[in-house]
Amino acid sequence: MNRRQFAFWFSFSLFHLAERLHADGLDRLAAATLNATEPKSFMEASPSQSEIIESAEHWATNENRNWRWFERENQIRGKWRVTGITTPINKQTGERYAGATGYLDDSLVPEEMRANAPQSAVEGATTTPERDAGQPSPARRARHGRPPSRWLRSLRAPELRIWLKTIDVPEADVEGMTFFEHLTRDHYFHADRITGLAIPEQAKLHAAAHFGY
Repeated sequence: MNRRQFAFWFSFSLFHLAERLHADGLDRLAAATLNATEPKSFMEASPSQSEIIESAEHWATNENRNWRWFERENQIRGKWRVTGITTPINKQTGERYAGATGYLDDSLVPEEMRANAPQSAVEGATTTPERDAGQPSPARRARHGRPPSRWLRSLRAPELRIWLKTIDVPEADVEGMTFFEHLTRDHYFHADRITGLAIPEQAKLHAAAHFGY
């Protein structure tokens, strides 16, 4: 791993660490570290640009306390690997981070994902309540629960465990990954909120998302 690769992955980890520690300064440090990387050098490092172009690809959203962004993952040598992120957007102001370079262009993100990405508010800020909270929605069902309702994504494992016992939904299976990975990567559930759910509970939560909750 060369210096620029290390800088990219170190800064990428800081965005996640900032969320856990509620440390705004880590956001700035992460961006400053990314500023020292060169996009071309990163893309030409291991994995190679040709490997990325020829590989399977999918996108996911991610966020910390202050920022949200899209992540591109490619299946390289049999494993899914993050190969870039878009410019972080401030969740309170909607402004793009301007203190760093090396991010992927937003135009690379699939249009459907950009349209359906959750517009998360800063933790503690008021958001418009969903009128159908706790009820299935035909609109969410049509997009296969990507994302499910803000209400459902706000529940934590103990609350989900109780709520899941009250619903009856058709099964919805996954292929090539675990339910936990699919729920957090493709259905935008926060990992901390669903950690502790048993696999059958994760499976039912996945079915509930597809059903439109």
